[in-house]
Amino acid sequence: MTIAASVVVHSSPSLRLAFAGMSCAAGVAAALVLIDEFSDSVHLPCLVIGLICALLACIGTLQVFRSTKTFHIDISGIGQMRLTQYSGVSAFARASHRPLDAKGADLVQLLSDSTLWPHILVLRLKLEDGAVVAIPVLPDSVHGQGFHELSVACRWIAARA
Repeated sequence: MTIAASVVVHSSPSLRLAFAGMSCAAGVAAALVLIDEFSDSVHLPCLVIGLICALLACIGTLQVFRSTKTFHIDISGIGQMRLTQYSGVSAFARASHRPLDAKGADLVQLLSDSTLWPHILVLRLKLEDGAVVAIPVLPDSVHGQGFHELSVACRWIAARA
């Protein structure tokens, strides 16, 4: 039996929203703790530190939406995986007219500590130069039946290893 798949994996909107929410919650919590700590008497330095924390949370939220990457994963019939990475394809990057930096496809190996759950895949892929790339894949990050195809192909590769 051979398994072949070709899937384009975009950044998951629900995962980005969760990251942005956590960033905002952490910034607001830090600001409230610092402001509440000195509520008896208002200290200007504490207020400034609280505002800086809130500002850093906003910057973190914007960074979540700016730093998106798109991956193209090709799995051949014999289980060989090729990864092509496109960075700068977020709406912010498209608005700034930066070109895509698509490198040639790298041959990658699926590591055994990858997570292959029914509704989320965390693919840990080892590149030819030894670097490891972790790609979170949720059902909303691929189009159509791509999530199912990728899940089946990765499970098949993991079972053969």
